[in-house]
Amino acid sequence: MPFSPSFILAAPALLLPAALAWTAEAPGFTPSHWLSFGQDPQTLARECRQAKDSAEARLKELAAIPDRDRTFANTPEALEKTLAELSDQTAADTFLKYVSLSSDVRDAGNDCESLVNQFKVEVLSREDLFSAINGYAKKEEPLEGEPRRLLEKELLDFKRNGLLLPASKRKEIKKIKKRLVELETQFSKNLNDVKDSLLVSRQELEGLAEDYIQRLPKEGGLYRVSVDYPDYFPFMENAKNSEARRKLEFLFNNRAAKENLPLLKEALRLRQKAARLLGYPSHADYVLEERMAKNSRSVREFLGNLRKRLEPLAQKELQELSAFKKQAEGASADPVLRAWDWRYYDNQLRKARYDVDKEKIKEYFPIETVLEGMLAVYQRLLGVKFHRIEGAALWNPDVKLYKISDASGGEPLAYFYMDLFPREGKYKHAAAFSLVSGRFLADGRYQKPVSAVVANFTKPSPGRPTFLKHGEHEEVETIFHEFGHIMHQTLTKARFARFSGSSVAWDFVEAPSQMLENWVWDPEVLSSLSGHYKDPSKKLPPELLEKMIASRHFNVGLVHSRQLLFASVDLGYHSRVPADTTALYARLMKDIALFPMSPGTHPEASFGHIMGGYDSGYYGYLWSKVYAQDLFSRFKSAGLLDLGTGLRYRREILEPGSGREEEESLKRFLGREPNNEAFLESLGLAPH
Repeated sequence: MPFSPSFILAAPALLLPAALAWTAEAPGFTPSHWLSFGQDPQTLARECRQAKDSAEARLKELAAIPDRDRTFANTPEALEKTLAELSDQTAADTFLKYVSLSSDVRDAGNDCESLVNQFKVEVLSREDLFSAINGYAKKEEPLEGEPRRLLEKELLDFKRNGLLLPASKRKEIKKIKKRLVELETQFSKNLNDVKDSLLVSRQELEGLAEDYIQRLPKEGGLYRVSVDYPDYFPFMENAKNSEARRKLEFLFNNRAAKENLPLLKEALRLRQKAARLLGYPSHADYVLEERMAKNSRSVREFLGNLRKRLEPLAQKELQELSAFKKQAEGASADPVLRAWDWRYYDNQLRKARYDVDKEKIKEYFPIETVLEGMLAVYQRLLGVKFHRIEGAALWNPDVKLYKISDASGGEPLAYFYMDLFPREGKYKHAAAFSLVSGRFLADGRYQKPVSAVVANFTKPSPGRPTFLKHGEHEEVETIFHEFGHIMHQTLTKARFARFSGSSVAWDFVEAPSQMLENWVWDPEVLSSLSGHYKDPSKKLPPELLEKMIASRHFNVGLVHSRQLLFASVDLGYHSRVPADTTALYARLMKDIALFPMSPGTHPEASFGHIMGGYDSGYYGYLWSKVYAQDLFSRFKSAGLLDLGTGLRYRREILEPGSGREEEESLKRFLGREPNNEAFLESLGLAPH
């Protein structure tokens, strides 16, 4: 069943506070003794090495315990605690790689991240530590719940790092994994350092909003458009000049190509080699052993079945866009919809069909109004309260710090930072970073989690606030999504850091956030998020709201076919190493996304997910969306702002983390086995 606004209107009245509360703290306040953001590069490097050395010393003590004296506390739990403390101690150091204004500090953070990750490879390759964990396991002490799960996971970690293999193979696997850390870290750094841009004339900016044009840097009589998201996407959606779009798309899909293509190719080869040494058919099968999908066959079937359902819809949408392009450009126009065409004509046809003008609509979504409304929604839904903290120690003046407490009051539960505007050298996408993990400490206290949401929304200028675009995969939805991750990370009650917050199976991690994207399409919630920047009392007009909701599933076949493309490229790369990564990408793009890859581009060089933890896991965005829509079905029947359902969601989905199987958490919240009916209905497809 397509999205039904008539049902959503039945949601209970949304009562919002006039403003969120503020809390004053001592100057320089930091929410955790682990966090410090003012280090110079030398201090950062020294503290990172010291943290690693301290962890190494504790692990030597653990390994030296005689087997007869081993307990859960001094062996499996001690290993977990040591690695958790190392992550907490170096969290600020590695995070600064992504947010510091200083290139030297970013480089030091990059080196720290590499050092810590290589050390963790070393730990899970050590025979003495495996012997220690195995020695405790042989005692067969009765364990239940999270302790039992922790022991099972640690034993599996050592097995997956070759500890059941001969010494020569173990040595080779360790060498490969340490090299992979270097490759992945450098790949990420190269992407972060990209500064490519295109100089265009005022004529080539026809179609762009005046506020967009005015914020572009000028050089002589030309304007500089970067490949960063705040510049790139509005340009591709609105620039009438096809040649200018072609040039910018070429730059965008060649980001860091010279540096990153060799790194990607080496990583794919080494991943496959390590998997084979460990006895797995492919790297994909190695990775998927620990995911909900379990193996590559399941993922291939999932993607194949979804492709069959989507392809007729996507083909129809492509024909409509191609016809619209021909109408706009004339009979002599290129009949093929190109990579630099589809965003533009998708936006133009949407406006023509639904009279939805994103540039006009965004004036009702100034960022401060959206943020206040969003936080109020989350407060009501999850039974919490947010307070902005003044006087906090921050890494940049644009950053804000908040504390989270239960709505009934009491001690803070957790903290989160918001860093929402672009700057030189900053991480270029939107993401939620877990800085300090929630976990029980030795004295019985629960360590308060700390997270940060990082984004790159256009920075406000004098007399002109930041506007957030609303729409499928647009900025209002993005901030709701990322804040869903923040809630997952901070409202955890998992006993161990390993299972804390969003440390769940990678093909489930997106589900809670994807579910919450639905809230930004509810008329009442939308009203609370909106207010014209010239007069906040003027809410989004009902006629605009109706058009937005009607257009939500416009070109949904092509949009999801692009996700299928990314997932298929990822799975293809990691099932069998391709001779030519670009050729495989081009073939799959034509077959699945249905339009050709631009000649001379290498989009895989900027496919950061497959070198940043999502290798063999990109399918998880679609896989988890099945669960997201199933979760949403409970709220849809109870009411989107029903506190009882929200508290149940908090208790059964957010708090456990991965302290139990994800399937079990789903069943407890849903009260039944999960299914894909709500997901298919959300795409306008019949369940069967």
